[in-house]
Amino acid sequence: MLRILFVVPQMPQDPSSGAARSLTTICEMLAESGFVVRALGTTGTENAAHMEPLAYLRGLGCDVHVAAGRTGNRIRPELEFTRRGIGYRLLDIGRKTMAHWEHTCGRQFDLAFDDELHRFQPDILFTFGGSTGDVQRQHRARRQGTKIVFGLRNEGYFKQGFFDHVDAVLTPSRYLSSRYREAIGVESTPLPTPIELDDVLAEERDPIFATMINPAIEKGLMFFARLAEELSIRRPDIPVLVIESRGTAGRLATAGLAGGFDLQRHENLMFSPAVPKPKDIFVPAKTLLAPSLIEASGRVVVEALLNGVPPLVSDRGGLAEAANGGGFVLPLPQDLDVRCTRPVEASAVEPWIEAIVRLEDNVDFYARESQRAREASRAYLREELAPRYAEFFRKVAGG
Repeated sequence: MLRILFVVPQMPQDPSSGAARSLTTICEMLAESGFVVRALGTTGTENAAHMEPLAYLRGLGCDVHVAAGRTGNRIRPELEFTRRGIGYRLLDIGRKTMAHWEHTCGRQFDLAFDDELHRFQPDILFTFGGSTGDVQRQHRARRQGTKIVFGLRNEGYFKQGFFDHVDAVLTPSRYLSSRYREAIGVESTPLPTPIELDDVLAEERDPIFATMINPAIEKGLMFFARLAEELSIRRPDIPVLVIESRGTAGRLATAGLAGGFDLQRHENLMFSPAVPKPKDIFVPAKTLLAPSLIEASGRVVVEALLNGVPPLVSDRGGLAEAANGGGFVLPLPQDLDVRCTRPVEASAVEPWIEAIVRLEDNVDFYARESQRAREASRAYLREELAPRYAEFFRKVAGG
């Protein structure tokens, strides 16, 4: 049986990271397909607010064993558990952020990594991350004879030679594979993002909100600020829910003020902290708003499709590909990018408001679009994707 060591610089179950959850789901699918999989990570998350990892993991049903810190080489505690066929070992980094944990906890993580390499003897290291520590660990695995599969999920690695030591690169979209081929000549394999239905499929839905997740600058903050303002003025009866992550309510309010309006005055505009399970987002979601400026694929779009929530996505990156014919692909201003410091003009959000209002007011139209979303989601079902992923990893292992 092929052995895979999955190594990430954060919590694999990080609810605020689509990339971490997507790669974790791939590993779960491989475990179901007969691979032996172990995972090494940290308790770091991309959420702006600190999350208590032990409580979160136990809330997922994990029977967590805590190996106490301040023992031998183990300065920080380590959390060990098994979930969905994968054995996990997580370094508890406390309140250290994703950007700073390696400075203080990196040596212990390296020791854990070398221990896993020695004891587990993986055939493949499945990983992502471009820090000095990440790359050094990949090279150590390669010297041991382990094949390296890099799970590429964003456009942050356009550096000539970065992938020279990697045996295979896996992406979630044809768009992202094309971008890297054109930019630095790297060949990669695009496979659609698999989804764990137990995590994302809401048992019952009460569709109420136009929902936006993570109002960060790259997710379209300056576009969404204007959209929220115009929609709230014209249709204050349409409730809007913003799910915080890296982007917060404070950032959205500040963006509005940069455009000369106060979003806090709108009673239909509501906020929620990051939720423990993605399915909790879609219980009250009527539509999903994804005006991202940069998006390799868009896992949350797939999650919306599976729940019959019509996604409204921008015409940037891999979002249209992710929507797979479901939902609506709508324009952003061509000059809108991450350097913009003010909300867009009101005219730019008109197509978005028109779609939101029509879905709100026309019951039959909404029902048809909800069904179209579910039909588009079939391409992401595990039974469709499991054989393709298993074939990919077996081919890499065979060399």
